[in-house]
Amino acid sequence: MNHNITGTNKTTVAVLRIVSVISIGLMGAGLGLFLAGGQTITGVHFMGFRQAFSGALFLQPVALMTMGMIILLITPSIRVIGALFSFLFVEKDVPYALISLGVLLILAASLFVPGVK
Repeated sequence: MNHNITGTNKTTVAVLRIVSVISIGLMGAGLGLFLAGGQTITGVHFMGFRQAFSGALFLQPVALMTMGMIILLITPSIRVIGALFSFLFVEKDVPYALISLGVLLILAASLFVPGVK
């Protein structure tokens, strides 16, 4: 078990910062375009991932804000995936890699569990 914590943490922090900046940038750009366009909140509706992605390509304000939120919501999963690869390939620490895999499976399973009513 060779723990290269400094290098691993630096990489993880860098990835999380980049993802956060992208998310904030998308939300800020969407909000700016929304306010500049003079739109009202009454015309805003829920968007799925496909609709948000295609709308963001055409710089639709609500789609940009939605993509920013989606990216922000998947940030914890990105962190767990990064930890899994770090433990498996950098630190060669199989027990911690298995724990990370378990957490990732729990996160994935939570997407399919219906909400409490």
